[in-house]
Amino acid sequence: MGGLERDNYPFHSQYMNEQDFRKPDASPLATIDRTSANRMLGGDEALKKLVQKAKQSKVKIITDCLARISSSRHHRKYKNLLLNYLDTDGRIHICYGTDGQAQNFEDTAMLNYRKIEAWDMLIDEVI
Repeated sequence: MGGLERDNYPFHSQYMNEQDFRKPDASPLATIDRTSANRMLGGDEALKKLVQKAKQSKVKIITDCLARISSSRHHRKYKNLLLNYLDTDGRIHICYGTDGQAQNFEDTAMLNYRKIEAWDMLIDEVI
C-alpha cells in the first residue's frame, strides 16, 4: 500500500544535486497516481528490481489497491471521478476519505464508484 506515488512533494535539490522530498512522512493513503511507484522508494525501476528479485526467490507477489486518492494533489485523470456532496447551502465539496464509520481523512478523497469509469480505471491501474 505504501509503494504508490504519494503526496510528498518531490523536488530536485539544487544544493545537493539530487531528488529530495518536502513531506517525506506524507500518508501512504494520499496517492497522487495509482499507476506510479513512489519515487521516494526508488520509483518504477526499483519496483521492477524488487519484483524480479522476488520471482527469483520464488516469493509470491500480492497486489493491493487503494480506493482513495490524495485530496490536494491528485492526478488530473481523477478530476471528473471525484465523489462530491452538496452542503446545506448548496455548495459542492469533495467527499474526503473515511474509515466507513465516523472518521474523515482530509488528506484523501473518495472516487465516485457509482460511475463505471471509476471501476474501469481502478482495474486498469491495478493490472
